[in-house]
Amino acid sequence: MSDRTKDMEKKLEYLDLDLNNVPEILLENINTEMKPARNYEEKKYKVYKYVPVSKIRILLTKANRLNTIQEKAKMASPLYTYLVPEGEEGIYKHTVFLKMLNDMKLEEIDELEKEQKKLEKEIPFKVKYKENYLWQIYYSEYTKTYYMLATIEDLDYSCLFYLIKEQIKYQKTGKERYIFAPISYLDYSKRFFSKSQISDIEKYLWQFTKEWPLVYEVYDKKENMSVQIVGNTNVYENVNSVYKISINNEEESSKFYKLIKALFILETEFPNKYNFEVRIAENRRT
Repeated sequence: MSDRTKDMEKKLEYLDLDLNNVPEILLENINTEMKPARNYEEKKYKVYKYVPVSKIRILLTKANRLNTIQEKAKMASPLYTYLVPEGEEGIYKHTVFLKMLNDMKLEEIDELEKEQKKLEKEIPFKVKYKENYLWQIYYSEYTKTYYMLATIEDLDYSCLFYLIKEQIKYQKTGKERYIFAPISYLDYSKRFFSKSQISDIEKYLWQFTKEWPLVYEVYDKKENMSVQIVGNTNVYENVNSVYKISINNEEESSKFYKLIKALFILETEFPNKYNFEVRIAENRRT
């Protein structure tokens, strides 16, 4: 047995993936049709969620990561078409999958697993985290389905194989795991703030901090939503600090918007009378 064959067998064993008896959860065919808004900023992640691994369908696409979502979806196929070598095209796809498997690095998946275990307990203070964009998880309003759209031209397949590993584990144990990740191509729900109000908040906070904040909608495992506003501001001479404002319900959102708007009007309309200074709480929770 060659070293390459031994390495492939080691990786398949690590994933608990039997290519001669592919787990049912990886064989599901799905409808990939989606209708994204034309003006959506795909690279600006606005929504973060805890998504159950069992609810994510996996697609592989020939398109590059930098292609539009329409191009990615057009060239996408369900994962099972790469696992089951049926026909000439199926054999080609299976060969592509084996190459991806060969390029997979076990240590990268281990790191992802450690990271996601931490994220299950607490989200990062800044919400986003290093290389969170690699997940490429989408939500289709048309099919009401979450799916990962992984490109076969990528150099890092760790997220793809981590999800495969977790889905196989779910099928065998029935124990659900969650991935905390940005949802690509998903706009604000507008439950707490309208789009114009979010633009206002960004403008108002810039007036006081002199830096643009980032506004996220964050959902916990029970689909409870909070709006989390993260930014930077100067606190002493040349010392900057990160701040975060968490808003957990409509009452809080209404009070916050009215307050920040009133302060903005006072400072901009009556600059000789009002000049507000930023103070950040030491517990980093407000």
